Amino acid sequence: MKILIYDDTFEGLITAIYDGFYSKEPLASIYGKSESNAPLFLGEILEIITDKDKFKKVRHSIINKIDFVALKKIYMVYLSNEKDKAMVIFKYLKVAFKLGHDVHSFLNVYAIRLVDDINRRVSMECHRFEGFVRFNYIDEKFLYSSIEPDNDILELLGDHFKKRFSKEYFIIHDIPREKALIYNGICYEIIAMDKDTYEKLKLHDDEYANLWKAYFKSTTIEERKNLKLQCRMMPKRYWKHILETSDCDM
Repeated sequence: MKILIYDDTFEGLITAIYDGFYSKEPLASIYGKSESNAPLFLGEILEIITDKDKFKKVRHSIINKIDFVALKKIYMVYLSNEKDKAMVIFKYLKVAFKLGHDVHSFLNVYAIRLVDDINRRVSMECHRFEGFVRFNYIDEKFLYSSIEPDNDILELLGDHFKKRFSKEYFIIHDIPREKALIYNGICYEIIAMDKDTYEKLKLHDDEYANLWKAYFKSTTIEERKNLKLQCRMMPKRYWKHILETSDCDM
């Protein structure tokens, strides 16, 4: 049984899937290098070198033999925190290549339904963060926000906040993944950013943040507080990154 290890990139994952499809030996699993749940003692371990040609062949085949929606769906799975997500994609594509353009109608097939469920979960989290992200204005130069999403959604947030703050410089910092989406007023990119930066910036206070906290407090009607509803609509684990709740007890 083979275990394939790729370099954590989408291109690397697709290269591993290509090799898995053409392997003469059974495939036990596929893991990214950073994944901690890989049972590496259960089979022959092969480190996959990312091959752009293989990636392009698989991408071309998905678009032409299935459709572009299928490619988007597996990319969303790649961005998810789903356990064994590479094998989820591998099994999905094995079924999808057989079903072709009609694949999205076969929700009775577990592999198809699972990919749809993961897509819905990632999309819902992205939508939630579009409303939950709060910025601090750092030294009147740029906007900064910290987040801790379950899934790797930074790039999915890019277009939304680019439209919303098109004339601002901003940083959205994914703390656990130690990377950030940075927008320079024209375009955005994702770069590495360590937790030390967060520790320095989280202590920064600005006039607008204080005004917003004061407004939120002044409009709160104590007798009508409903913490259960508040937690359901905005789980407590997000509170420390949201201005109006950052001073609340966690």
